[in-house]
Amino acid sequence: MPNLIIIGAMKCGTTALHRYLDLHPDVAMSEPKELNFFCGPDRPDGAQDERVAWSAGNWHRGVEWYAARFRPVPVRGEASPGYTSPSFPEAAERMARVVPEARLVYAVRDPIERAVSQYRHHRADGTERRPIEEALLDPASQYLERSLYYVRLVPYLARFPRERIFICTQEDLSSNRRATLRELYRFAGVDDSFWSPAHDLRWNVARTVRAQVDGPLRRRLTARLSDDAARLRELAGREFTSWQL
Repeated sequence: MPNLIIIGAMKCGTTALHRYLDLHPDVAMSEPKELNFFCGPDRPDGAQDERVAWSAGNWHRGVEWYAARFRPVPVRGEASPGYTSPSFPEAAERMARVVPEARLVYAVRDPIERAVSQYRHHRADGTERRPIEEALLDPASQYLERSLYYVRLVPYLARFPRERIFICTQEDLSSNRRATLRELYRFAGVDDSFWSPAHDLRWNVARTVRAQVDGPLRRRLTARLSDDAARLRELAGREFTSWQL
């Protein structure tokens, strides 16, 4: 069974973390990256095609299927941003029941930039056509909900000790990668001196779709996100000084 799980957040560098961890000789990350095991119904929806069904969750496949996704090395992991999606509130309880000793990695970034990045992603793949202000402020969308990092983390804090949750910012991973990965490797319990030239590679660089967050919109987004960001700062004991809120 896995003992290291990247639980999110979407558009916060989870692909890069998955790749960087997998470079370590004592770590084996799953292939594919997103197993989405702790998400979804007890029984599969036979009407869905395989790609849609996989995104909807693989809980119905069972624990033996999940365990078979991992190789027998000291640290075994996967990365499924869906585990902190509002669509899957069941994930934390299931995870605590199946792998109670797992260590969790939570990737975050400036909350407004994360929401904008998700918007750009959906614009690029054609699933979002609305102007940015309409989309981001729509209470039925997940753009801001997924940027409420503390709220999304609460179910895990209720079930896992705080010392087994590592909060990693995309900004640190980009600007101070070596030190950040050393800290992450120590958290995972492997040799923190390991370094590979492949650590210098960038992964999953987003396609660019022009989208601007002007002053009035930024103020409205800040009003929605700032309290949650303050709670995360207190929990992490860090200021996240590069965040613009």
